[in-house]
Amino acid sequence: MFGFGGRFRHGFGRGEGQLTLARMQTGQSGIVVQVLSGHGMIRRLGALGIRPGLRVTKVNSSFMRGPIAVQFGSTQVAIGFGMANRIVVEPIDSRSERP
Repeated sequence: MFGFGGRFRHGFGRGEGQLTLARMQTGQSGIVVQVLSGHGMIRRLGALGIRPGLRVTKVNSSFMRGPIAVQFGSTQVAIGFGMANRIVVEPIDSRSERP
């Protein structure tokens, strides 16, 4: 679930409609589907609270390849572009959400 069991790939395996956290637009929300990386980064993201099934919102990002701020619940963290580029999310269509 954290990138194991066939998901231990580097940049492959994204499904239709899925994109990386780095490619999301500012203000866009999505559900974390998988992390395409090794054990160390998966542990580090888990310690921050970023796990598959979590709803995240991209708060902002720096120009070019700078850090990316994400919010989940009442927590806001900044992660590097390389990490964000390995977190696959399923975007949430804001029109289908209920208030």
